[in-house]
Amino acid sequence: MGYNDCNMLPPGSDDPAAGICHARGVNADLPPVWLVYVSVEDVAASARRCLDLGGKILHGPRPTGENKMCVIQDPAGDVLALYGG
Repeated sequence: MGYNDCNMLPPGSDDPAAGICHARGVNADLPPVWLVYVSVEDVAASARRCLDLGGKILHGPRPTGENKMCVIQDPAGDVLALYGG
């Protein structure tokens, strides 16, 4: 059965500001949370820094279009995504 993710665009823009994804395909192992994306210059370096500070990598890094993303968890259990080059 097919499905579509949903991207929300601000008026007059083609750049998504928010979205909703199904927990299927490449997103199947993501935690069921509202996932905030933080822009970083270097996703791989930021993910390594997360590990250095006691956090975990939950997903990725993986390519997404021209950029990369990685879902991390801090030592307190909070989850967010890194997004960038």
